[in-house]
Amino acid sequence: MLAEVAAAGQGPLRRGVVWWRSVRKVLLYTMEGNADGEAALAFFQARGAAVDVRDVGRDPDATLELFSRLGRLAVPSVVIDGRAFVGFGAYLSEIEAALHE
Repeated sequence: MLAEVAAAGQGPLRRGVVWWRSVRKVLLYTMEGNADGEAALAFFQARGAAVDVRDVGRDPDATLELFSRLGRLAVPSVVIDGRAFVGFGAYLSEIEAALHE
């Protein structure tokens, strides 16, 4: 699933969901086969977020971009309005809040 989403440049939005608050655009750095990255993608899609997936395993530009942002490579990494979260599960409540700030 990740490869198809990354190829399209943006995750599909969940159909039939109407949110009363705006949801911010999400930048997700991950790689094929990363279970936490897949979980993060599903989490954002379930909330109607526009997800821009960057596969650092296949895209050297994404790798350089992530390294320049964080000074290291760590997947999944999530960026919401310039705020970076390295990892996913440990920051779930903060990520949820950042989506709706």
